[in-house]
Amino acid sequence: MSLREAMLGLLDDGPMTGYEIKQFFRKVIQHFWSVSDGQLYPTLKKMHEGGLISLKVVQQEGTANKHVYSITEKGREQFNEWLREPVTKFEELKEPFVLKVFFFSKLSREEILRHLHAQRELHSRILEEIRGVRDTYEESVSPYQRMIGYSGILYVEVRLLWLARMIDLVQHGQIETQPGLYTEEVVEVGKMFFEELFSEKPSKEFRNWLHKARLELPFPLWKVQDDDVARKVDGRALGSGRKKSGGRSQRTPRRAGQGRG
Repeated sequence: MSLREAMLGLLDDGPMTGYEIKQFFRKVIQHFWSVSDGQLYPTLKKMHEGGLISLKVVQQEGTANKHVYSITEKGREQFNEWLREPVTKFEELKEPFVLKVFFFSKLSREEILRHLHAQRELHSRILEEIRGVRDTYEESVSPYQRMIGYSGILYVEVRLLWLARMIDLVQHGQIETQPGLYTEEVVEVGKMFFEELFSEKPSKEFRNWLHKARLELPFPLWKVQDDDVARKVDGRALGSGRKKSGGRSQRTPRRAGQGRG
């Protein structure tokens, strides 16, 4: 993902100030794409010089002038070309913690557990942050943007399962003798679970399991979710387009930002 194309995509929805763009990156997609001021503003300058965006300076009394950016036809063409090109390269992740896990056999059990507990605490906090972003902007994003939020939550939840499994194995001294979390059999069970969960008519065995687990889910689950989203969309069409949270209305950052562009 290119920072330039990401900002072109935002501006394709409407003019924004540099501050509004920065708020979007910091508040909405910070957990999978982070941007510093040292990257954002120089990139905007280059995009303007290259004719991809236009700049309008809005005079403001008693405060700094506002710099409002808009996408040009050239910028829109470049964005659409980038958007239509399939991604064929898998981007490798660089994770300091995973690199340390690679060398955990050189540490004591207490040191390993200290690492694992710190990661579990970190991921628990990140999970709540992602859920907070989802709850705040769920009604103002597209279905595909909403799916990114679900993907982030699922990723962190699975990471927490992995950490919990490692902590259990290390604490009981079984890390070298017991199977890990991701055996092929476990993966297959997980696939079967989700197939049942989102099927129109789940099996009797699966329903019995839900009953034993004291879970009450309406089926088909995907139809319930679609109806729920439709009701939210209809509600927005009749309302102001804002979502109330904590007694105050919320907008996406790009529409609420104020300050220097």
